[in-house]
Formats: sequence, structure tokens, C-alpha cells
Amino acid sequence: MQQHSHHDQAAEYRRQAQEIRTMVQKLSIDEARGQLLETAERLERLAEEEERKAQANNSRPKRQPEA
Repeated sequence: MQQHSHHDQAAEYRRQAQEIRTMVQKLSIDEARGQLLETAERLERLAEEEERKAQANNSRPKRQPEA
């Protein structure tokens, strides 16, 4: 279940990043564009971090149930 939430969160960060990039194309003020692009890049890094967490959870050995 936790793996699923990391992938969901990564997808949400990427969706937000793309939404911001779409907004940037409509802006003409350079400063605002720069700030929005930085935010989009930050969201991409967060998405990558969530994916790394999901991969780390997959590579950990499964706990054996206690007898």
C-alpha cells in the first residue's frame, strides 16, 4: 500500500509541474515565468524522491511474520 501512495504522490507532483509549465507559456513577465519554472523543477525533484522511496521499499526484504 505504501508503494502505491509513493507512485500516486509522484504522479501528482508531475501533474502539478506540467500544469505550471502550461501556465508559464501564457505569461509574458520573465520574473513570474522564472519563479514558476523553479516551482515546476522542485515538483519534479519531489516526484523523483517519491519514486526512489517506492523503489527502496521494493528492495527491502519482506519481514517474516513472527511465530
